[in-house]
Amino acid sequence: MMKFKARILLLFLLFSSIINSQIKKIGVPFITNYSPKTYKAASENWDVLQDSKGMMFFANHFGIMQFDGVRWAIVTQPENRSMVRSMVIDKKDKMYVGAQGDFGFVVQFPNGQYQYTSLVKLVPKWARNFGDVLHTVIRNDEIVFFSYERIFIYKNNTIKVINAKTAFDDFFEVGKEIYVSDNEKGLLKLKSNTLIPVENSREFVGLQVRKIFQTKSGLLLLTQKSGLFTFSENQIKPFETEVDYLLKQNQISAGIELSDGYFGIGTRQSGLIVIDSEGHLIQHIDKQMGLQNEYVTNFKIDKEGNLWVTLKGGISLIQISSPLSKIIDGTNSETKIYCSQIYQNKLYIGTDNGVFWLDWEAYKSGKRENVIFQHVSGMSENVWNVGVFGNLLMAFEKNGIFEINGNSAKALAKIDGAWQGILVPNRPDLLLVGGYTGLYLLKKINSSWVFQHRIKGFEESSRIMETDKWGNIWIAHGYKGIYKLKFNEAFDSVADIQFYNDKNGFPSSLFLNTFKVDNQILFGTTKGVYRQDVSSKKMIPDPVFKKYLGLENHIRLLKPDHQDNIWYVSGENTGKMSKQKNGSFKIEELPFRKLGYLYVPGFENIQTTKSGDVFFGTQEGLIHYSVIKNKKYQTKYKAVISEVKSIFPKDSLLFSSRYDILPKKTESLNDKLSTVLSYSNNALHFSFASLCFEDAEATKYEYWLEGFEPTWSDYSLQTEKEYTNLPENEYVFHVRAKNIYDVVSEEAVFRFEVLPPWYRTIWAYILYLALFGVLIYIIIKYQKGVAEREREQLILNQEKELLRNRAELNEQKLALEQENMAIVRENLQTTINLKNAKVASNTVNLIHLNEILLSIKDLIGQIDKKNDPNVNFGLLTKINKLIDHELQGDKHWNEFEEIFNQLHDNFMQRLKSTYPELTPRDMRLCAYLRMNFNTKEIAPLLGISVRGVEDTRYRIRKKLQLPSDTNITEFILNF
Repeated sequence: MMKFKARILLLFLLFSSIINSQIKKIGVPFITNYSPKTYKAASENWDVLQDSKGMMFFANHFGIMQFDGVRWAIVTQPENRSMVRSMVIDKKDKMYVGAQGDFGFVVQFPNGQYQYTSLVKLVPKWARNFGDVLHTVIRNDEIVFFSYERIFIYKNNTIKVINAKTAFDDFFEVGKEIYVSDNEKGLLKLKSNTLIPVENSREFVGLQVRKIFQTKSGLLLLTQKSGLFTFSENQIKPFETEVDYLLKQNQISAGIELSDGYFGIGTRQSGLIVIDSEGHLIQHIDKQMGLQNEYVTNFKIDKEGNLWVTLKGGISLIQISSPLSKIIDGTNSETKIYCSQIYQNKLYIGTDNGVFWLDWEAYKSGKRENVIFQHVSGMSENVWNVGVFGNLLMAFEKNGIFEINGNSAKALAKIDGAWQGILVPNRPDLLLVGGYTGLYLLKKINSSWVFQHRIKGFEESSRIMETDKWGNIWIAHGYKGIYKLKFNEAFDSVADIQFYNDKNGFPSSLFLNTFKVDNQILFGTTKGVYRQDVSSKKMIPDPVFKKYLGLENHIRLLKPDHQDNIWYVSGENTGKMSKQKNGSFKIEELPFRKLGYLYVPGFENIQTTKSGDVFFGTQEGLIHYSVIKNKKYQTKYKAVISEVKSIFPKDSLLFSSRYDILPKKTESLNDKLSTVLSYSNNALHFSFASLCFEDAEATKYEYWLEGFEPTWSDYSLQTEKEYTNLPENEYVFHVRAKNIYDVVSEEAVFRFEVLPPWYRTIWAYILYLALFGVLIYIIIKYQKGVAEREREQLILNQEKELLRNRAELNEQKLALEQENMAIVRENLQTTINLKNAKVASNTVNLIHLNEILLSIKDLIGQIDKKNDPNVNFGLLTKINKLIDHELQGDKHWNEFEEIFNQLHDNFMQRLKSTYPELTPRDMRLCAYLRMNFNTKEIAPLLGISVRGVEDTRYRIRKKLQLPSDTNITEFILNF
């Protein structure tokens, strides 16, 4: 009766949470394990939380560890560098942290860095000696830090301390209440900063309660070694479950109320155990089932409904909300699955190593400890298909055809490889088997299949076969085409063969498949689903499947189930076409996106059952699907920029959350550019991620550098982008993600500015403008100078021209004057010549006259006065005097001197003025010498003898004071 009431009580536990999904009981959820080698920190993790953006944080032995879906990093540490034990976060993303002997808060700065601030300085000195702060919670406007020795309540920058009398055991946040278990007083409730014992509180002493859940009827208690209890109406009662032995033996360490009302219980030695409200086992996930470590320390449900599990040795993400799970047994072995079949409550799978089976009913119930896949003896090669024919389980293997009975298989025919078998239409006793090199026939005799013979006339590989309602056999060949066969009545040979390929309407002869849906033969091609036109016999696109699946993808599989659904594999997408009441179909693909790359290429396999189970054969084992209501595939999430660094001239981080690699900045972000870079740092490297953690490795990203690129990039798996040689500009780097469900994230942005090089700065342009102004001024001044010089040159040229003209005029005038002068000179010369001629003539005449006179005088002198008495000597004397007078007369000389001076530039006057001591005779002699007369010619002119002329010349030389070597004639000529 007590057990019944306790179970009834737990039925109400579901009402305290909103049901968003139903955790699968069949199979094991997909698990992603993150080992210490992956996140490069300590193995021990004690707590986990998620901020408002979706970023995950973990309390690691080395500090607070962050995970953005791609990268792990320790972002900060307590001031005493101790391990972090507990964390909580408020609505403003301010984290409060409990560590070993320390507690405080953590905030993030605009450059991505996190800073830890210790609050221990607010604690009285007498209370600063304490150990691990195991729990940190927010209660209204207070922060409560719990250690075994003391409880610290932080509010308004002050701390109240509550001391343990002996030692506290644990701390629990239950709804809006806080409970504390005390080793001496039992269970206490924290009210108004005071611990108040609950009713019968001492009954809790020694229970070692590790988690408390609130229900409408009371409390559910999880103890470390004693299992589960309820506390209602002031009474503690044990609550029995199907896993009490596991819980008691393996010690409960943590607990979480899941979103669907189930309870997750973490143990120290056996991983995670999930039970329902009645204590039934739903899941037991330990190391054998894929959990990397058995010691669970804490849990967290993220925004996508997945469960994060912190462990003593790593971190695991369990996709508890997924409708897909792996059929894993205790061996935790994965192998390629080519086919599956449920037969007599056993699940059979065909693998590379033969056929295996397990007890399906026991497995579905969750009792998996002793439920493992067992090998069917007799086969150890590739098994391509397993099927039930005539209530018998048949296997088609590399070495032939086998019948499976229990744990062993019997060979029915040893042939060169068998692909699959189908029953001959209207002949349930005949089984047609497609082999590597043809067709084979088996007949059912006495409830057993017996090999008959090989069918003649067809020797092609027959891996994919279907039959139509007219008894035709359709066979798809992977790279040749489609064969349509008709057998003879004895079924021992092919009576008719028709062949279809791209010449008959198919888009290609490659990768053709054949399926039967609603008793109609259909063909999977590289361009959609085709069927044969009844009248033309041509292959044409099927209109129904064209509408829903299009004509762009390779149709690899069509599989109808027992609920009128059609399962398909189209390209990389797996989906379900659910028929509606109006005859249309509803397409559902999102739950199966995970399967995209898991199939064995060419051997896609989907197996359905009447009960609604769906199995997918993949390279990673057998995957099970069952409907889970309200699974949210359109959950919003954010893309984040993890790190930004300038890569030239050397790596320089601009934004990063990694611990202590950037200086702390307290200025707040705004809409302006967050980073200003010099032109030498115009090469940047961006690292980004998305805060969608389900199949994060399949998330794709697109990015766009606004200000440099015209539009978004194509989606890719790349989580980094590098830009080099960015010109000066204001930039915004955008990135957004698209997860496997095609949900696009909110974009993340990073604003920055690249400054121009110094020679393109505003100051440089001002300088250029100033220099340009100076240059213009110089040019203008130069032009003015040139113009002035040109004007001056023009004036000079004009003056020169004027002078030239004047000179020409003067030259003309001079020429005219010269011409006139020439005429005058000519006239003068003529006159001179005439005068010279006259002088010469006169002189000659005078010379001649003087010679005559001298001759007469000589003759007179020869008359002998004594001997010639008849001579009139008186008259002779008069004549002689008259001759002397004539010879010395000045009349002719004066006339001569006048003409001579005119001809010889006043020679006589100049000579007289220069040498005044010269006598007239001397002057006359000098004049005759200037006329270049010789001594003989001069003597008559002077009326003296030649000797007398020479004496006179001598006297004149002396008067002229001429040296002995100077020719007197040359001197007179040059004077």
